[in-house]
Amino acid sequence: MKKMLLVLGSIFLMVLLAACGADSATEELEKNDTNKAEAKTGDKAAKAEEDSKPEEEEKPEDIWTYYDNAKWSDNYNGLKLEVQKVVVSDKAPTMEDENAKASAVGVKFKMENTTEGKFTFYPDQAVLVTSTGEQIDMPDMWVSDDLGGEIDKGVIKEGNIIWLLERGNAEAIEWIKMSFTGHQGDEDNFDAETKEYEFEIKLK
Repeated sequence: MKKMLLVLGSIFLMVLLAACGADSATEELEKNDTNKAEAKTGDKAAKAEEDSKPEEEEKPEDIWTYYDNAKWSDNYNGLKLEVQKVVVSDKAPTMEDENAKASAVGVKFKMENTTEGKFTFYPDQAVLVTSTGEQIDMPDMWVSDDLGGEIDKGVIKEGNIIWLLERGNAEAIEWIKMSFTGHQGDEDNFDAETKEYEFEIKLK
């Protein structure tokens, strides 16, 4: 009888342990399923957020070739003059047609008056000569910035000067030459000594 009780007790204990193990395994499975469900939900949320992002707009093509090392500078009695870069393009728009593919040369120009007096210079009326055999006597006034005239004390003028080429082939230009004039003093000081600039800038 004692043996029978021992056997029954052992069986009961084994069933109890198995049940506990099964409960533990079930809890682990449920936990895993919950984690997977949360992960899936997170994946769906991330995908939904990604899908809802607006598509990046295509950037317009940059039509200019930049020569950042094409520089020139001078200091005329306290007036600092500087060509900061040169650009060229065979796909430039014009005032008449924004879809035109004109050939053009551009110069970023800066002047700074570090004196107490005035200067008068006209880089925005400069003559341009190119290595491809062009001479343009006047920049395009419609697309160029207004840089010419009097420059009072402490004033900084900077902007772009653009020449439209007649024979094209701007990308083939290896050097440009600029020439313009000015003087120290007011614009109507006709007795002032004229300062003439003529310089060449290598592009490549």
